[in-house]
Amino acid sequence: MSCITICIPDELEIALRRLSRRKFGDKQGKLSRAAREAIFEWCQNEKLKYSEEDDDF
Repeated sequence: MSCITICIPDELEIALRRLSRRKFGDKQGKLSRAAREAIFEWCQNEKLKYSEEDDDF
């Protein structure tokens, strides 16, 4: 498993923490699980728009 460090605005961090606690309770790893779920959903949505011309790599 990989580890990514990101910087987000304080308001977004607070919202993510509140939503992850509401959805997953006080379980360990709830923040990582919420972030994975959000990133996965975003990737699924963007997949429909992806083309090789957009590839920056």
